[in-house]
Amino acid sequence: MDSTAPLTHHEILALVEPFARRGRRVDLASSDRVARRIAFRPVEHAAREHVPAHRETLSLAQQPTGGWQLVRTLETAGDGPAARLQVSGADPGVLLARVEAVDAAHQLVRGPGWVLAIEHRLEGTAPVADEPAAMAAARGVIHAGGLVMTMKVPTVSGISAEIAIVREPHAPTLTDLPDDLLEVLGRGWARLDRTPAGWTSHAGLGGRGAARYRDAEARMRRAAEHLARTFSEPPARYAERLRAARWSVAARRSVPLTAVVVLVAAAALFPSLGLSRESPVWMLIFNAPPLLLALLFSLREMPRITLPRAPRRVRDDAWRPLPIEPLQVEPLPVDPPPFDPTLTPAEPR
Repeated sequence: MDSTAPLTHHEILALVEPFARRGRRVDLASSDRVARRIAFRPVEHAAREHVPAHRETLSLAQQPTGGWQLVRTLETAGDGPAARLQVSGADPGVLLARVEAVDAAHQLVRGPGWVLAIEHRLEGTAPVADEPAAMAAARGVIHAGGLVMTMKVPTVSGISAEIAIVREPHAPTLTDLPDDLLEVLGRGWARLDRTPAGWTSHAGLGGRGAARYRDAEARMRRAAEHLARTFSEPPARYAERLRAARWSVAARRSVPLTAVVVLVAAAALFPSLGLSRESPVWMLIFNAPPLLLALLFSLREMPRITLPRAPRRVRDDAWRPLPIEPLQVEPLPVDPPPFDPTLTPAEPR
């Protein structure tokens, strides 16, 4: 096929043949023949356990370098999050099989008071049965407690995931967040920093390759559950329920300053020990500054040196608790009518 000319009617028929066998109907009005992109009609899916109701759409586009990219988008109702799954390859039929092998539960997850949408890409050419293991998480969006939290997962190992939090438009009662909101979840989470648009933070990810992406997904789910529970309770309850975790955060924050104080005290103490200049201990002390500098630059994140302090008091009007509604599971929809493979020619857009 000519990768620069608009798609012809016969080319579309050949490309969508494996999709037609699977009941996928072409949406010619939304397709762009000049850009060589084929859109398929959306399919509605009812809610089921741990998966919200959503609309599924497919889009097949030719890449500039050759081959095709298939994108599946799962959109929740209203202003809810959307999840994307993309895969690239030479055979559109194989791409469809790979996408359909991934259950929606790997992209859209819901719990009491929260919804999580994860953007994935399928890597390599793993067998269809092993597709979930080949999924790489690129971004996650959490809607919980009147907040929208986005976590971007970098492809480079050793780089922390970036987190951005903003208010939902319908949650004007949320005015402030404790800076240890995520840190109370344990090591790897960083404090919140206020910005004009909302709040930012980051989270360290463990492991490499697929293990790193699985760690990112686990952190997203834990954060979603934590946010939903926190903002379903009064601010005072947050301080009471997580008192021990907040003091643990305060202790971890004091570690960088404590290390600096110990090093300065040790440097002042060593001359009084009367060590010989030929002593191995003296040589170690003499080379300590460059070694410590190398250690500092090898850390995943630069430490923030702050004065030790007790956890800050959470304002009573920081937020108004939002009740958590029970999950509703809707009946499965009626099967769609059989697919009619006859396509009506349309003029190129």
